[in-house]
Amino acid sequence: MASLSVLGALLLLLCSLASPLAAQTLDCAPLTLDGPAKTPEMTGWIQAQDDPDWAMTLADVTGPGAKAFRPVEGSRPDFGYTPARIWLRICLRNATAQDAEWILYTHENFFQVYRAFLVPETGDPITLIDLEQNSPFSDRPLDSPELAAPMTFAPGTTATLFINYWSGGSSQLDFSIETKESYDQIIARKTARNFFFYGMMILLITVAFASLVVFRHPVFLAYCAYAGAALLFIMHEDGIAFQVFWPRFPAFNANASVFVGSALIVSGAVYARIFLKTRRRHPVADKVLLGVILLTLGLDAALYFTDPQLLKKLLIMMSLCAFLVFTGAGLVSYFSGYREVRFYLLAWLGVVLSSALMNLRHVVGIEISQDTVHDSMRFVMVMDALMMGLAIADRYNQLRQSRQVALEQTLDATRHRLDLNRRLTELQERHELAVELSKSRDEQIQNVVHDLRQPLLALRQSVSDLNGTRPGSPGEVQQVEAAFSYLETLIAQQLRPMPQAATKTAPAAERLERIALQDILQAVEEMFRPDAIAKGLSLRLVPSRLDASVDALALTRILSNLVSNAIKYTTQGGVLIGTRKTATSVRIEIHDTGPGMTEAEFALARKRTVRLKKGRTVAEGSGLGLAIAMDLAQRHGMALSLSPLRRQGTGLVLTIPTT
Repeated sequence: MASLSVLGALLLLLCSLASPLAAQTLDCAPLTLDGPAKTPEMTGWIQAQDDPDWAMTLADVTGPGAKAFRPVEGSRPDFGYTPARIWLRICLRNATAQDAEWILYTHENFFQVYRAFLVPETGDPITLIDLEQNSPFSDRPLDSPELAAPMTFAPGTTATLFINYWSGGSSQLDFSIETKESYDQIIARKTARNFFFYGMMILLITVAFASLVVFRHPVFLAYCAYAGAALLFIMHEDGIAFQVFWPRFPAFNANASVFVGSALIVSGAVYARIFLKTRRRHPVADKVLLGVILLTLGLDAALYFTDPQLLKKLLIMMSLCAFLVFTGAGLVSYFSGYREVRFYLLAWLGVVLSSALMNLRHVVGIEISQDTVHDSMRFVMVMDALMMGLAIADRYNQLRQSRQVALEQTLDATRHRLDLNRRLTELQERHELAVELSKSRDEQIQNVVHDLRQPLLALRQSVSDLNGTRPGSPGEVQQVEAAFSYLETLIAQQLRPMPQAATKTAPAAERLERIALQDILQAVEEMFRPDAIAKGLSLRLVPSRLDASVDALALTRILSNLVSNAIKYTTQGGVLIGTRKTATSVRIEIHDTGPGMTEAEFALARKRTVRLKKGRTVAEGSGLGLAIAMDLAQRHGMALSLSPLRRQGTGLVLTIPTT
């Protein structure tokens, strides 16, 4: 019996020496895979050990004398900005019935060292991916901007997954084990999202470059540089830059974040100096912005060749400080009377929030997913680029008002003003004709006269402004053109001969067309924006994607009356226009912060020429607006009601049936 025991021990020893990797899969509890598994779902299953000397191999971490792995704290591996390579281990069991093909998907675009091995329960280890510092993009097993590797893992079997990596920056690792189907869905979503984001950024840069060619102002060049650096930064973070621009230069890609991050900070500072005119207006702020540029370049020069890992961490912190400085410089300009910086401030506030998220993840170590950080950056960069463009347009428009326009611009503006004056004269003549006809016609013509009065007053003021020395901004001209179109259509429809049998019935089905409500709402908002501004009120439109089958002109008249009344009887606060969709209708709601009204008062105010007592002390009026809106709504199959949810002010709801 003793000889048999010795023989058995020798056999076990020989088996362990002959197959040490297979034995390794049995000393940790396996995580059950019955579908895609994300890093947070693996909490408690991931184990790690570090390799400070970069000397350990797969055999060293799986052999009999291997150092023990320790559990990873938190939902994601994160060891800070460490110079050591990290080994991760996770034991797996495939509990599916047919999924043998899996994808190890790492939500990172690049690691300077990244290896993954699958050690099955029996058999030799399988190398899934093996990338070194000098591995080109073509060495990746899958043509993906982010690190991904296929993994064959038969149903009902167990295996151990080993990941060995070093980032050269933050060691935080966010990964998942996907089925082939779930991986394809992820790639499709990211491709669509990137297509939209890159398209928007390229469009904005193209517009800025065209403006540079036309206006030859350095602010457009600075903006192009900043937006280009922002686009390249996101493309690098996505891995697209390595895949498309420099796939054969992994050494450059390893530190490309230093170049594009520094370019983003420096170009932002240059843009702030030019846009805010800090050299002339705010010398102290100008010196601080110059300090940001010099400090960024100084950090690059001092640490790029000595400690690039520390440089990356400092640049993340530096970016947040720089964006705060840019925002602070804008606030200084704003409070010193430079009101054109409002879009500029909105842009930098968004960038500050996104940069703060990145610092919380990479510097503080708070568990925020890489996708969350990147998505916030994409959203902020698009909004930032848009706001920066609006800031330039706003500022440049103010600048153009103080300069003499070129001869050709003057001639074009003069011809346009003559055409507007001619059309205004025709409108006034038709308005006078409508006034005369209203004496002998029915209530419909009186309604038209009422609906013409407010737009004509605003139009006279706009044309009067355009008759001055300035040619008018594109937005002003567009607003005037929209008002003309509305009035000309209204008069042309209402002053043509009326048939003998005309009745107050709903419009024929063939007259109705399916229209985007946003077009009508935006036209009404632009028509009454000057009135709101003149009273110091806010007029806000919540963007809508809804559409409906409705008479466009009738809807415009109804909303014009309701918005006009809301502004007229509101002394402070503002007016909000928005839409809601129900199962059977589309609701357009107009809320104000005026004196409000009860159901009884609403019923009384719907009558023609009736004005509430509390409204008479606020503004003058004819008492026709609400009555006209109610009449038009009933004749066109809609319903106008008082919102019961308002505690202060008035809320009116126009319901358009959809069934």
